[in-house]
Amino acid sequence: MPETADTVDKETTFTNYKSVLSKQFAVSLVVECVGVMFFQILGATATKEMGPFVNGFALAVWIYTAANISGGHLNPAVTFSVFICGFFPLIHSLFYVALQVVGAIIGSWVTSALVPGAHVNMGDGGPGCFDRGVVNQINDGQLFGWELVMTFTLISCVYACGIAKPGHGSHTPLVVGLALLCCAGSGGQYTGAALNPARVLGPLAIFSCGKDVWWIYIVAQLAAALLACSLFAFVSGAGPLNPFTSTRTLRLRWHEAIWLMISGLPPKRLRVNDKDNITDLITREASFHASPASNMPPGPPTSTQVAASASPRRRRPDPMASVLPTSRSP
Repeated sequence: MPETADTVDKETTFTNYKSVLSKQFAVSLVVECVGVMFFQILGATATKEMGPFVNGFALAVWIYTAANISGGHLNPAVTFSVFICGFFPLIHSLFYVALQVVGAIIGSWVTSALVPGAHVNMGDGGPGCFDRGVVNQINDGQLFGWELVMTFTLISCVYACGIAKPGHGSHTPLVVGLALLCCAGSGGQYTGAALNPARVLGPLAIFSCGKDVWWIYIVAQLAAALLACSLFAFVSGAGPLNPFTSTRTLRLRWHEAIWLMISGLPPKRLRVNDKDNITDLITREASFHASPASNMPPGPPTSTQVAASASPRRRRPDPMASVLPTSRSP
C-alpha cells in the first residue's frame, strides 16, 4: 500500500476518520457542517404531513453524500456514542460536535431568511423549533422517554448497519434514514422527533425558542447514545480505540492506549507515516499476516517489518526489532 493512500473501510461507514493533521480531516469538518446545515433547513421547513418523510430521506441523502468523506455522522449523539464505544477518537469527536452545532445554527439562520414571517429571536414557534408548542400533549417525563426511545432506535441502527461487521455497505445511509422516518412517524407527533442535539441547539441559538425544554431533549439523546453503545459493546465488543481493547489486541502500553483513544494515532513504532489511523494499522496487519512470506504470531507488525516485507526499496534498519517476536528460518 502506498504510504500516502487513504484507507477507507467501506463496510463501516461511521468509523472512518483521518489524522487531524491531514487535509482529509479539514474537509471532513466542512462536510459535517454543510451536511447538518442543509439537513436543518430541509427538516425545519417541511410540512407537518411530510415531516417524517422529508427528514428521513434528507438524512439518508446527506449521509450518502458525506459517508466516504467524514463518515456521515451529522449528529452529535452519534459522534458521542461512537467515541464512548471506542470507534472514534476524542479530538475528532470534539471538532465534529462543534462543527455539527455550527452547521445547525447556520441552517436555522438561513431558514429565518427563507420562511415568510420568521425572524431572529422570534421566540417559540420558529421554524424547526422544539418548544412547548410542539410538546403540548405530554409531560416532561414522557418527552424524555420518547426522545430516548427514538434516539436509541436510530443509533442502534447506526451500529448494526454502519459499524458492525459484516456491514451493509451502500445501503447503510438509506436504512438510517428509514429509521428516522419510522421514529418521526411515531413519536414525532409528541416531541417533533429531534433525535439530534444539533437540531435542538440550532433553532435555540437563532430563534431563542424552547428555553425550558431544550435540556430534556439533549439529556435524553445522550442517554440513548450511551445505552446504544453499551448494548453494542455487550453483544459485539468495544471498538479498537477502547483502551481495554487496544491493550489486548494491539499489545499497547496503557499510556499508548489512552493516547490512541484521544488522538486516533497508533504509536510511532506501528505507523508507516504520521497520518496512519487505526484502520490503516488493522488493514496493514491483516495484509501482513496473510502474506506467504510471513509466519509471524498474531499482533500488529512494526512499521519496519511492513516496509521490509513490501519492497526491497523500502527496507531499512529496525530500531524496535524487540517489540514483537520475529520469525527465523531453520
